[in-house]
Amino acid sequence: MLRLFIKSRGRYLELALLVILLNLFISFTVVWYSNTPSEISRTSVQDSRLLLSVEYTGDSAQASESPVSETVLGMKPQPVNTLENTQRMDQSEMKSEVPKAVATSAIPNLSFDTTLGVFDKFRKFQSHMFSVVGEAWSVLSSSRALCLGAQTSVDRLYELVELVKNWSGPMSIAVFVPDIELAVGLRYIQYLRSCNLAIERQVSFHLIYPVEHQGTTNHPDLQGLDEVVGNMDCKQPKQVLKFLLNVRSKEMLAWRESYPYPQNLLRNLAKNGCQTNYTYIPDIDMVPTPGMDIQLETFLEKQEKKNNCSKCAYVIPTYEISINSTHLPSNKTELLQFVKDKQARQFHQALYSINQKSSNLKKWEKIPETEEIDIAYKVEKYIFKYEPLYIARGDTPAFDERFIGFGMTRNTQVYEMYVAGYSFYLLNNAFTNHWGFQSLKTRPQWRARQQEQNNARFDEFAKEVSAHYNADPYKMLDQLKKMNLKHVKVAYGTSKKNITTAVKKVLDEPSIKVP
Repeated sequence: MLRLFIKSRGRYLELALLVILLNLFISFTVVWYSNTPSEISRTSVQDSRLLLSVEYTGDSAQASESPVSETVLGMKPQPVNTLENTQRMDQSEMKSEVPKAVATSAIPNLSFDTTLGVFDKFRKFQSHMFSVVGEAWSVLSSSRALCLGAQTSVDRLYELVELVKNWSGPMSIAVFVPDIELAVGLRYIQYLRSCNLAIERQVSFHLIYPVEHQGTTNHPDLQGLDEVVGNMDCKQPKQVLKFLLNVRSKEMLAWRESYPYPQNLLRNLAKNGCQTNYTYIPDIDMVPTPGMDIQLETFLEKQEKKNNCSKCAYVIPTYEISINSTHLPSNKTELLQFVKDKQARQFHQALYSINQKSSNLKKWEKIPETEEIDIAYKVEKYIFKYEPLYIARGDTPAFDERFIGFGMTRNTQVYEMYVAGYSFYLLNNAFTNHWGFQSLKTRPQWRARQQEQNNARFDEFAKEVSAHYNADPYKMLDQLKKMNLKHVKVAYGTSKKNITTAVKKVLDEPSIKVP
């Protein structure tokens, strides 16, 4: 009996040993197949993609003032990630790290079909809405109340790098790209998206060009440019853009600078691209303060619950900051110190003081900073040519596109809002910064001529607005003959002989108390 037990036990041990050896053989086979060249290649590709998900402080996004050099071409793009949570993306919660480099092949090519453009109502320009769509555009547009819409020419597109630092919500950017600037714009957008994850995820681009200078994506001078874009330094966005713009010929530059810039068309496209209930339409070089967008979200949520005003515009003052300053003021307390030290002043204070006169910013400056954004006071007097930056519902009147170039662009839209019955309220803490003190010396003659042409168009516009709303609260129709805008000469440059009494008359138009 004992022998039978020992014999049976031995067979079980042999069977167990056989099973163990079989398992070892199967494991070895699986490991061998998992290390084939194709799998190794797939793994390396995944690792290279991981470079795009590393967060970044934003330091390298600052444009250096050094000239274009070998540094611009000597480094491959270093992706910038300033966003992690697409639902909220509070910038105070961001972490940072800079990857060494990303392969040129990791930068996606942007396709563009010039046959799909849409004409404006005058059939002078063609627009391509959502030529490039932000990766988190849908999520942001559905989760946020406010969208920033801005317009720019391609040569100022580098300003977006500083703008996106202080805005974590959706951004709708309309870019003017005539002729070969379309090709430059596409490649520069490609560069920005590869370098800055915030731009890649938050920003959608709309491209516009004139019919007489149709945008082009193919040109002999562009050969090899795609490869160059993939090897440019992410730390020098301004210098990179200057380098790309060198492909413009002398013949193009001869007409490009003074070509009438369709500001209002661009503003409408940027605004229409916003999918949120509220819009904010600054220019691309007007930089909000850190965290302002999140505070505005909270403010708008409270306003929705409190009064749900459909014709309220919440004004955000703009200040010029001296180029001698080391940085932009980050809060109202610091801004007021800048003003005291003469490092900041009201936007257009020297060039066109009536620009923000209705806002009564001397009163605003006396209100101390508080923890939350709220209404400071209501604008008591509307003054003709008032053109504030504001936040309002997306159904505000459109910017009138007959005004092309400079002059009568933003202020005519605000005038129509006033006639339509909108009320304007100053916010207590919010403001935007604009680098540099502007003066009459910087205004070229061609810009003054464009303003004169737009002045001549105002009479017809004012009559149409009054008829549309059956209202004329400013008594504008009675003042048109006295204002005589069709014959006003606009000052330019430094010559005193260009400054006429007619100009002064327009700048000193009487105000009217808002009911």
